[in-house]
Amino acid sequence: MWRAFLVILSAVFMAPSIGSAVDLKVIDKNCWIEIFDDDEFDEDDPHVKVQGPAEYSTLKDVYGRNWNNDIESVIVGSNATVHAWMNKDYTGPEITFTPGQRVPKLSKLSMSNTIESMKITCGPYSTGRRRDVKQ
Repeated sequence: MWRAFLVILSAVFMAPSIGSAVDLKVIDKNCWIEIFDDDEFDEDDPHVKVQGPAEYSTLKDVYGRNWNNDIESVIVGSNATVHAWMNKDYTGPEITFTPGQRVPKLSKLSMSNTIESMKITCGPYSTGRRRDVKQ
């Protein structure tokens, strides 16, 4: 009986230390960018919502698909800022998408099918250039 009591007692005192080893990750449901293979947010063609914060030095394998030079429209979550570059490793011409921005035709910004790397940050708008698209 004492042995069972000691086993239960040690489990009670050890449980907090086991629980403290677990890292909790909070996901911001409004920090994302949805990228589309076609313009005008065509959901019949490939598209994916990429959760932030995240950094992609290449878009060669984003959720199992090569998105390098294959993005024609984007929708940005209300708490995300996305910096995108024409070349891998965050080089070349850059464009910044701000929270809540919708760009139905990246061709209007000379960025259609040219993005090869991007960084998604969460929170208030961070510095960078913004190019507005009139719809």
